[in-house]
Amino acid sequence: MKNQKYKQAFTLTELLVTISVIGILASLLLPVLSQSKVKSKRIQCLSNLTQISRALTMYGGDHEGRLPWQILPADQKVELGSGWHDFSMDPAAIFTLAPMKNEIGNPRVLLSPLDPEREASNDIVAHNWSSYDMTRQKIIPMNAVSYLLAEGGDLGRSDTILSTTRNLSVCDLAQARWVGADENPIPRDAMAGLMRGQGNAVFADGSAHYSTDEDLGGYGNYTRQHQLSTGGNISGASSTVMLGCCGGYEEVPIDDVFDPKDGDYHVFIIDKSGSMRNDNRLRRAQSALINSLQLLSPKKKFYVYFFDSHSTGMPGSPRRGFAHDIDLCIDWINSMNPGGTTNPLGSISDTFTRIQPDTIWILTDGHFNCPGRGTAVRQLINELNAGNRVTVNTIGFHSNPERVDPVLGVIAQENGGTYFFSRSGQ
Repeated sequence: MKNQKYKQAFTLTELLVTISVIGILASLLLPVLSQSKVKSKRIQCLSNLTQISRALTMYGGDHEGRLPWQILPADQKVELGSGWHDFSMDPAAIFTLAPMKNEIGNPRVLLSPLDPEREASNDIVAHNWSSYDMTRQKIIPMNAVSYLLAEGGDLGRSDTILSTTRNLSVCDLAQARWVGADENPIPRDAMAGLMRGQGNAVFADGSAHYSTDEDLGGYGNYTRQHQLSTGGNISGASSTVMLGCCGGYEEVPIDDVFDPKDGDYHVFIIDKSGSMRNDNRLRRAQSALINSLQLLSPKKKFYVYFFDSHSTGMPGSPRRGFAHDIDLCIDWINSMNPGGTTNPLGSISDTFTRIQPDTIWILTDGHFNCPGRGTAVRQLINELNAGNRVTVNTIGFHSNPERVDPVLGVIAQENGGTYFFSRSGQ
C-alpha cells in the first residue's frame, strides 16, 4: 500500500486562538472604520455649509451686499409677495426665497449627513422641491433643515459666522455650547452624528471649519472675532443670535401662559400683526389675557399694549388698571384685529419710561421686523432694564417653535424671565 498523507484538522485550542485573534483585530479595526465614516460625514457637512455660504454670497451680490435678512422693504415686497410684512426669519423661509433656492439647487444641501433624524422630512422636501415658493407662502419645513443662520453674519465682515449646524444649547453664540447625542438625557437639539462639544460652522469669507466649545461663549475664538469684526451693512458689534434655533423654552398652553402671581404690577405687550390671524391666534391670545386679568387680586395693577407697525396702549387709564377696571377694558381688548407688521419698540420704550412695572409679558407669533429686527428689541430692553429690576417673560405663539424669533429666549434669559412657547396648531 502506498503511504497516504492525512491533513490534520484544527484542534480546539487552535480554533479558539484563531477566533480570539479575529476578535481582537475586529475590535481594533471597527472603531477605526467607524471614525472614518463619521469623519467622511463631517466633511460632507462642511461641504454643505460651504454651498450655503456660496448661495448667500451670490444673493448678496445681487442685493448690494445684503443678506436675505438684511434686504430693504422694497426688495422684500418683490421677493416675498403678499406675506412680506410678516416674513418669518427662520432659515427654512430664507432658503425658500427663489434666488437662494436656485443657488442651493438640491435640497440635500440643507440636510447634514450627521442629522439622520431629519432625513425623512428632507426626502419629502426633495419630492416636492419645485412647489416651494415664498411668494405663495409655500415654505420649506424647518424640520427638513440641519443648519442655522447667524443674524449678525455680514458679507462685508469676513470674520462673521454665516451658518452653523443646529446643535446649539441656546440661541446665542455668546452663551452657547455644542450639544451632543452622547449626553444623558439627550438634548432636544442634538444631532445623532455629533457628540458633545462638536459642531461645524462657515464664515462670511466662505471658509468652513470643525468647531469645539472653545469657539463659543463670551470669550470663544469664533464668537470674539464675530463680534469684533467691522464694516459691512450693520453698525456696532455683530449680533450673536442664531436664526432657526429653538433655544430653551417651557411649553405651556396659551390659556395658562399668563400667570401674574409674582409681582404686583404687570404689563402685557401683545402682537396683533397680520400673521396673528393664522390659527385664530389673536382671538385666542385675547381670550387668555382676559381670563388672566379676571383672576387678578384687587391690589394688583395691569396695563395692556397691542402692537403691529405701531403700538396701541390701553385707553381710560393713563398708567395702570386695577381689578375694578377690567370690565371696562374687555371690549377694547376684543376690538383689536390682526394686520400690519411686527414692531414692539414703542410699547417697550413706553413701558419702561412711563409705566415702570414689576413684570412684562411679550407675546409674538413670528420674527420682529422693526428697524434692527430682534437685535434692536433686545438692545432696547437691555438699555432700559439696567440691573434687571423688571422681569421680562416672553411668549412664542405658533404651531412650530422654530418659526418664532429666537431672540425671545435670549431676552427672557437676560432679564430674569422665562421663555414660554404655546402651540397654536399643527
